[in-house]
Amino acid sequence: MTSSPASTRTEVAPVPAGARLLHIGLPKTGSTALQHAASRLKKKLRAEGVIYPGNGENHHKGTSWLAGLKIGYLSDPTPQEQWWLNLKRELDRHESRRGLVSFEMICTTDIDGAHRTVDALGDGGRVPVHVTLVLRNFGTFVPSYWQESLKRGNTESLDAYLRRVLKDPAAVEASGAFHRRDGHSLIERWSAAVGPENITVIVLEKEQPARLLDTFESMLDLPEGLLRSGSPTGIGANRGMSAAEAALVHRLNEQIIGEWQASPSDHRSLVHHGVVNRLLSSREPADSEGKLTIPGWAAQSCVEAGRIFADSVRSAGVRVVGDLAELERPVPTADDESLAAPDVVPFDFAVEALLGMFARATGWTADHTKQLKRPDTHQTRQ
Repeated sequence: MTSSPASTRTEVAPVPAGARLLHIGLPKTGSTALQHAASRLKKKLRAEGVIYPGNGENHHKGTSWLAGLKIGYLSDPTPQEQWWLNLKRELDRHESRRGLVSFEMICTTDIDGAHRTVDALGDGGRVPVHVTLVLRNFGTFVPSYWQESLKRGNTESLDAYLRRVLKDPAAVEASGAFHRRDGHSLIERWSAAVGPENITVIVLEKEQPARLLDTFESMLDLPEGLLRSGSPTGIGANRGMSAAEAALVHRLNEQIIGEWQASPSDHRSLVHHGVVNRLLSSREPADSEGKLTIPGWAAQSCVEAGRIFADSVRSAGVRVVGDLAELERPVPTADDESLAAPDVVPFDFAVEALLGMFARATGWTADHTKQLKRPDTHQTRQ
């Protein structure tokens, strides 16, 4: 694979033609950017010999059946085998091409789920499978995952959440990826399932913003810049919430989930897809709203957790793209005052949140100009 002389891309040997590249997470490491680009560019990828199966942006449902993961916001949270079989049929129809399968929560499965996923995706060993895991600095990952959990109705404060998930730096509970319920670490269980020689770990660094998509392009033998040409905008970009935005959603969760006992599906519709998606797609937060940052007491625990995990990756013998020392780099911390929820929020902020909830409650939809479209009155009343 060649690139222009001016290229700064780190070249990684591509997986074999016909192999299936399984992206398992972590969450909050650019998964949405990868999935949005791949789903948007399906036809171009196919022309380049890569299949991104299914009609959705990611492979949430099909891989949840393989990995044995529940889908909590559904009335029946048990995944259906048919969801996986739909993906499999498309992959099998194009078995000479490379396949890309992506869902960032696959990493939370146990050893049995890892084996089952690799075995099914590889058709019992007939098709090569390569696993990709994306990591970032622990001091930024943990608060970022807390704000992501707010979308699912988490009612814990950031401080309480950090004290719980950092209790054991060797088994950080953030995202569920680092658990040892089956006696294995994250890298150990996937090495056992697919072999360390078939795992690539990508380490994100602020100074290398293109590394994620560049590496996937290289592993899939795609032309340089193709995935970046499908980079998302608006809600698809999945920017993080500001500290003030997160405080508002946390307060809503305390009331709607904690006090009113709303159903996960109602919360997902009105808060996640209503309030949160509207805020993230329609506005840019002011600097005064603050950024989610760990408190000082959590700094050393994050450094220790990053060091332990970096050591486990080094000892596993997997391929690493980037510097594992990034995982344990100390990050700026916040004082108690800056972590406190604001007493008031900006006027435009409150209006956008209310518009989002109104749209979901009434059936109005937003187009790319951020204007609300009136629903079909006859259908709405049915």
